[in-house]
Amino acid sequence: MTRFITLLFVLLVIFGCAVKTDDGLSQKRYNKINAYLDEKDFFHARDTFNYYKLEIAKPQRLILEAFIDNAFNDPESSNKVIDEIFEKYPDVVNDSVKQKLLEVQQGNYVHLYHYEKANQTVKEILDNYSGILSKDEIDDYKNSQIIWTALSGQPKQEVIIQRNTTLAIKRDVAQLANLTVQANGIDTDFIFDTGANISTVTQSTAKKLNMKMLDGSIQVGAITGLTVQSQLAICPEFTLGDITVKNAVFLVFPDEALAFPQINYQINGILGYPVIEAMKQITITQKEEFIVPKVPVQYPLRNMALDFLNPVICIEGEHYTFDSGAVGTSLYNRFFFKHREAIQGKYQETDLNFGGAGGTLSKRGYFISFEPEIEGRKIVLDSVQVFTENIGDKPNMYYGNIGQDVIKQFNKMTINFKYMYIKFD
Repeated sequence: MTRFITLLFVLLVIFGCAVKTDDGLSQKRYNKINAYLDEKDFFHARDTFNYYKLEIAKPQRLILEAFIDNAFNDPESSNKVIDEIFEKYPDVVNDSVKQKLLEVQQGNYVHLYHYEKANQTVKEILDNYSGILSKDEIDDYKNSQIIWTALSGQPKQEVIIQRNTTLAIKRDVAQLANLTVQANGIDTDFIFDTGANISTVTQSTAKKLNMKMLDGSIQVGAITGLTVQSQLAICPEFTLGDITVKNAVFLVFPDEALAFPQINYQINGILGYPVIEAMKQITITQKEEFIVPKVPVQYPLRNMALDFLNPVICIEGEHYTFDSGAVGTSLYNRFFFKHREAIQGKYQETDLNFGGAGGTLSKRGYFISFEPEIEGRKIVLDSVQVFTENIGDKPNMYYGNIGQDVIKQFNKMTINFKYMYIKFD
């Protein structure tokens, strides 16, 4: 009996030490991890959180956990944690953090195709927290509200993979990667692009493929900072080989918005992140193959995160957006400021052109040799753009955007959205 009491006492002491937190130290740990999250550095945030989480008070620990679960594609867990925060600690969380948690919850609902709940969450943000938002943020939420209102009541997207599937990649006039989409008895080539937040289609192609047009006009921001007017549509069903996609959401652009007459080039459509992510795993090979396994493969690497619907990759401790639709890699002013001395000492500043469907702009910067180490192998990319100025109307939190020129340095690349890794072989 004495031995049992002694053992129980020891366990209580150990348990007590494990959960007791120092308020000052807890706040310090929380601030450090939260700063990483503000900078979109999800990888340092995750690793630091896992190391120090027992030193952080539970309300703050749950807040960080909600953000990190969201970033690493676990929307159900993130929502569960957010609900616990609002239920158990409503007085501990200030309005600014509540608004950010609701923003994350909106994103979680979108990932889960719960459009009506996403719409309700945006309404709650606008009704209760407009006073702490900028005009641009309010306009963004109102634009989102148009989208989720139009999609409320629509069926969820569904992707059915009948067997391991290999598709041929076609290169168009602009050397962008295309897959053949079959819908309404018609074959049409669509670009596939993990960097596209949502799939896109021209008006004429949407009509040809018998897509269901939804109410509402939406402003879509382009990388140039300009906006393009579009509508929403649901594609009841299309196939990619042995893969069936049901109820995919598309932005519908006027044909001319996706036309480049100077090179006689017309984009029919773009398969964006929501369709590609739902496949759970894709592999792109140098043989121009697009491979989707029926069952995704687990791997110990976890070097991918998500910024809402944008894939993010960690390379040598630096975080970059990852865009399989971008022909080339671009480096942002954050990369320039970190490596300024080496760049200015070796390269000449010049004008750099960039853009997309919204037009083309010019910014100051350099063409440099980019030499990252990936999967234990150093690669060399010549004439990579590095901007000295900010691109767009928001600060560039990332070091750059990784494109196809990196992918082409390897025999194949695998993106796994279930276990959150990007693997190069």
